[in-house]
Amino acid sequence: MCLHAAGSLQNATAALLECRERLAAQVIAREQELEALRAQTEDLARDALLFHQPVAGDLRAVVSTIRSAGDIDRMNRLALHVAEAVQRRHPAPTLPAEVRDDFAEMGRVAVALAVKAADVVRSRNVVRAVELDRDDDEMDVLHRHMFEVLMDPDWPHSVSAAVDITLLARYYERFADHAVAIARETVYAVTGQEPDAVPI
Repeated sequence: MCLHAAGSLQNATAALLECRERLAAQVIAREQELEALRAQTEDLARDALLFHQPVAGDLRAVVSTIRSAGDIDRMNRLALHVAEAVQRRHPAPTLPAEVRDDFAEMGRVAVALAVKAADVVRSRNVVRAVELDRDDDEMDVLHRHMFEVLMDPDWPHSVSAAVDITLLARYYERFADHAVAIARETVYAVTGQEPDAVPI
């Protein structure tokens, strides 16, 4: 599911950067499919709790799966918001040319974090999970940079462009935060400890 979210954001970012309304529509159309996957995952986890009564590590795995499904659902919704912004502004570009490279980088970082989170879940690699928290610092720097751009007294664009950029930057930053949360859940499932308590 995490890879689906990464793919959705990758497509939404391409739609954003290249003014591709049809690609944005495809991201939006997949939302119900991804919602069904989340619901199926939560149903399986609930059934595991009800019928198998897991304890210790197994219980942590089920609980972290439920929490991660919620994070992935929010990641999908954030990708959906990016695609909706493209549709809202179409045929005009959603982003001014000055910030396109910044958003291309935000998209790259966010997708890479989601792919790494998926790998962490699959491999249960605690070291890579803890690394993800540090990897997110790059997104935080990009997010702060967007505010510097918007606060420039020589900002030549409209208020609506500034609002779009603010919201879009927040969507990417939150997407990355949810990828980190998934990795943190995996650390808890594997070790029974919070990531900050793991001596790595």
